[in-house]
Amino acid sequence: MNASEKSFSSSRRKFIKSGMLLAAGIPAMNMMPMKAAVTNRNQVIPTTASGDDALFELFRTPPATAKPFVRWWWNGDKLSAKEILRELDVMKDAGIGGVEINPIAFPGGDDLTIPSMQWLSPEWIEMVKVALKGAEERGIICDIIVGSGWPFGAEVLTGDDRSQLLTLTSKKISGPGKITLKVEDILNDAKPHVNAYKGADNELYAIAIAPVSMDKFKQPTWLPFDAKKDTLEIEAPQGEHILYALVKCTGFQAVINGAPGAAGPVLNHYNKEATEKFLNRMSDTLFPQLQGLKGFRAMFCDSMELEGANWCPDYLEEFKRRRGYDIKPYLPFILFKVGGMGAKVEGGEITQLTGEAKEAVDRARYDFYTTCMSIITDRFLITYTKWCNQHGFKSRMQAYGNEFHPLEASLPIDIPECETWIWGHTNKQDNSTYIDFVNNNPATNVNKFVASAVHLSGKKIVSCEEITNTTYVFRTTLEQVKICGDMSNLSGVNHSILHGFNYTPLEVPFPGWIRYGTFFNERNPWWPYFKQWSAYKARLSSLLQETEAFADIAVLHPLADMWTVHGPQRDPFPHLLYPPYQYKVWEAIHKNGNACDYTCESIIQKSKAEGGYLKYGNRKYNTLLLLEVETLQPATAKALVKFVSAGGKLIFVAKEPYKSPGLVNHQKNDKAVADAMASIKKSFPQRIFTVEAPKDDLLGWFAGVQKQCGIKPYMEIDRPTGAVSQIRHCAAGKDIFFIANSSQTERYKLNLTFPESKGNPQLWDAETGHRKPLPAEKTLPVDLPPATSRIIVFDQQPMRPLIGLAQSKPEKENALVLKGWTMRLEHLNGTTRTIEIDEPFDISRDEKLRSFAGTIVYEKKLGNISDYTWLDLGKVDGVSEVSVDGMDMGNRWYGRHLYAFLGDASNKTLTIKVRTIVGNYILADPANSGHHWVRGGGWTPVGILGPVKLL
Repeated sequence: MNASEKSFSSSRRKFIKSGMLLAAGIPAMNMMPMKAAVTNRNQVIPTTASGDDALFELFRTPPATAKPFVRWWWNGDKLSAKEILRELDVMKDAGIGGVEINPIAFPGGDDLTIPSMQWLSPEWIEMVKVALKGAEERGIICDIIVGSGWPFGAEVLTGDDRSQLLTLTSKKISGPGKITLKVEDILNDAKPHVNAYKGADNELYAIAIAPVSMDKFKQPTWLPFDAKKDTLEIEAPQGEHILYALVKCTGFQAVINGAPGAAGPVLNHYNKEATEKFLNRMSDTLFPQLQGLKGFRAMFCDSMELEGANWCPDYLEEFKRRRGYDIKPYLPFILFKVGGMGAKVEGGEITQLTGEAKEAVDRARYDFYTTCMSIITDRFLITYTKWCNQHGFKSRMQAYGNEFHPLEASLPIDIPECETWIWGHTNKQDNSTYIDFVNNNPATNVNKFVASAVHLSGKKIVSCEEITNTTYVFRTTLEQVKICGDMSNLSGVNHSILHGFNYTPLEVPFPGWIRYGTFFNERNPWWPYFKQWSAYKARLSSLLQETEAFADIAVLHPLADMWTVHGPQRDPFPHLLYPPYQYKVWEAIHKNGNACDYTCESIIQKSKAEGGYLKYGNRKYNTLLLLEVETLQPATAKALVKFVSAGGKLIFVAKEPYKSPGLVNHQKNDKAVADAMASIKKSFPQRIFTVEAPKDDLLGWFAGVQKQCGIKPYMEIDRPTGAVSQIRHCAAGKDIFFIANSSQTERYKLNLTFPESKGNPQLWDAETGHRKPLPAEKTLPVDLPPATSRIIVFDQQPMRPLIGLAQSKPEKENALVLKGWTMRLEHLNGTTRTIEIDEPFDISRDEKLRSFAGTIVYEKKLGNISDYTWLDLGKVDGVSEVSVDGMDMGNRWYGRHLYAFLGDASNKTLTIKVRTIVGNYILADPANSGHHWVRGGGWTPVGILGPVKLL
């Protein structure tokens, strides 16, 4: 590293504290002015920068921490040092900044007779050392998963160290008379329908009789039984009753896709001693062997899919200590038969509850589940982060699911993580496949919770398992990767962990070992262009990481209401949405020019109300939006009174709070909540609003809320649309806006007004790292072709003198459609075929061509076209690259495939190359090892769909 590089690195390190605004007085960086650069978009772009603008320099040359990482699946741990280093080279060349070492079960296929290594074995540890050393030499950052698969566990776990579930089975009985039941039948009937571990221990925990219906709560009658006997003999009293058999299942769940040595039963996350024992086994075995190596950035914990785990040996004692009463009498009415991912199996014969009995059980249900959450926070989440930090690493975790508060669980984690998925669909009319980003946001419901937790806790990184893919693995285009990633950023994410990169030697037949995920692999025809997306993503991430996300609205979900009646949901794919629109509201807010965080009751209670804002740490909100919230803790209601009294704005959607959660002292607490709401409505009617619940048009609904409640957007959008959204970030002297179009077909020309922003507007280009000035106006016209995004920065510091501006694109398009082409299909299997065509078309519509994968070459001799300066390829499914008589005109990997001729192209040969996906090729071959990732879907459009025009 030379002296100037050292100076720049030092300045970068000093640049910002995590989660804080840009510091003032940063020393000037003596960057030499550069000449104007011609980009692959045929534009002359100004490249000079203000020497003291550290944020722009970070944007221009982002660090490895901002570059995309990959989940590096070590398939079956069939490893060699040579292949590890080869793959690190591939990833470095592609612009990948980090890897998450992730040993996982072998996906099947030709294993080349390579044996699997055992997790934590000496030979496996040697491979980890090779990876760490190789990554360090290449400037790549390393994380590693704890254990393997998810949730973590191992074959060595025994007894109560394994996950536990208290479940039940029930049936209606009639008396008087004796009833004989086989214990084996009871245990089998109660067995959870989950990813089962074959060595589970199931035992009868309790037997109870309860009424068929109940209006006032009455404790069940507990029946004695001999646990050593194979049968139960029950004396049923007169009449009809419900017989409940509570069953404790220990070690009921197997690790999903665990690699050898880290498969077997899942850990009991409610058991602190078991958690410490498991973690210490990894640290005691692996970490001493890593002396002299840089080590890991973070230890990763994957999806917390605990399948309904809810028990530990001291649960009853812990519940009574935390809640002040005995939960056991309520268990028969709270528990249920468990299905996949902890879902309730409907249809059992249970007591029908009404009136006071239903209210008592509902309140006890809330207490039961919130106790589960608090135990798992204390004994697992905090323990896990403490262990990571003790060894010098950060904790990284996907802390959500049935057993976790969707926001609070991320607060103790150093790098909380969420998920953004690619979802493919099949058109039943023509059997074609497609992705609908506009109506099906790929960002999952947890993203906003996790991002809000990061904002509220003052942390820096919002990590995301990104482009997660189980339906479009081989069909995803680079354009779709961009749209999916952009929408992830709009949800609050600022760092991507791509899902994923499969460890697979080149000797493995195509497509290689594929465990999961989008086909990020050098065998993908569009892979050579991946580095253009990774450079774009790194610049965008660096900008979002080093600035502060803005929000003026806080949204409170009716979690207490949902948990009271239905229990928590399996995030990020809940079985129930309550209310049905709850996860669409944040999108409507942003698409109308405002921004929001989610909040929760504990945050509201700890917030300070002053000057019309609800303040927590660096966050402050002038509006609080409650989504059909009826239940609040008294302390939350009291905090809302202070907020409104201090000038804040409170909006109730459809319903108003009037009661409290939980069983103890609920009448007194209900009154406190109701009284608090009545007092602020009476005292401050001008700051309390009740609005109708949205129906189908969420966008129009929130526009109406803005008008009714006097909410002023910081970005006024002349024609809001469901395809375009935005976020705002702030730094010292800068107001930063990221705006993205998620449509793959529609172009939007919008007028955006920025009433609050000060300074001179600039357009920052995340593809090139350049910037240029925009007209010094508050209202700016913004052109958003399909899949396109813009970064607009209002900067109060002037830019240095600029060189040229970009060539303007045609607005009046007097088009000439090009016909008469030679199409050459260069298949990745080595075959070539040439066809004469009139116009380019979707080759997936041709039965003889639809299985193609590789490079399509279109060639045409041009006539006299001196009146035309632009080439528009129309709709393209793939990456296009254009040349004229061998002179390169660049490429387009997303959006509008528009090229400017670099002079008169008359009488020259036009060549267009399109790199395709491989999905249709694999779909056509049922014997291919990757076929199960495309089965059930149709053919995916490929090539130039056109029309190809001169403008």
